Amino acid sequence: MPLLKSRVPFTPQNPYRVVRPKTSKIIFLSCEGSVTEEEYFGLISDIYSGIKSKIQFISIAEDAVFTAPKCRTQEQVRMLSKVRPKHLVERIDQFKAEKDDIYQFEEYPEDEFWILTDVDQNWSSQVIDPQNAKTYKDEWDDAIAACDEKGYHYAVSNPFFEIWLLLHHDQPSEEDKSFAVSDSHSYEKTSHFRTRLSELGAPLKDKKHINSSNYNDEKIKTAVHRAEELHVDKTDMCPRYFATTVYLLLKKIFEMLPEEI
Repeated sequence: MPLLKSRVPFTPQNPYRVVRPKTSKIIFLSCEGSVTEEEYFGLISDIYSGIKSKIQFISIAEDAVFTAPKCRTQEQVRMLSKVRPKHLVERIDQFKAEKDDIYQFEEYPEDEFWILTDVDQNWSSQVIDPQNAKTYKDEWDDAIAACDEKGYHYAVSNPFFEIWLLLHHDQPSEEDKSFAVSDSHSYEKTSHFRTRLSELGAPLKDKKHINSSNYNDEKIKTAVHRAEELHVDKTDMCPRYFATTVYLLLKKIFEMLPEEI
């Protein structure tokens, strides 16, 4: 007699932990950064243990991530380098197609899918797809339109995710704000925000890794408050000024916390 397929999926990391309770909402994150962002939201799961299994990272390159850099194939390197907004949307599409038997997405319409992206050079007029005469900005617009069409959410940091980290520790200065990408200011590569975090006693180790001791519930809620104040037009999900809408994702996470927390 053939074995019946189990209706209780398990995570590959821990086969003894159920992926979801029967009625649990999960937020799936497709992140531009494979280090800082994932470490931060892993930290969120630790601080708010009531939602520890309800934040899941989307990766189509799990084998590549866990392969030593010098041992990675050309295909693995290519996959890890695909981090533009277009690729983050594609990751969600592929993840949903490949993991439906595990997560049973149609049975849980309350689930949310988010891309986390920085503005960086993504609003530039540099041609990135000569065959179709598309610029970075064209590709950005297509990715955002795809999110809107598919019901995916997006958290945008202008200019970088590091400004979200900065808001945990300090109010932004006028100099900080001057690095935002806008109609009058193009993307500018800078170490300014890493320097600011170091001066505030919350440095990024090796330029990317965060230290969990620098973050707690109070600082996270302070960052949410500061980011909400910076986001002047709440209808504009891609602000062309110094702002980060990561706070909207945090508010969604707060909504999932048990009432006693």
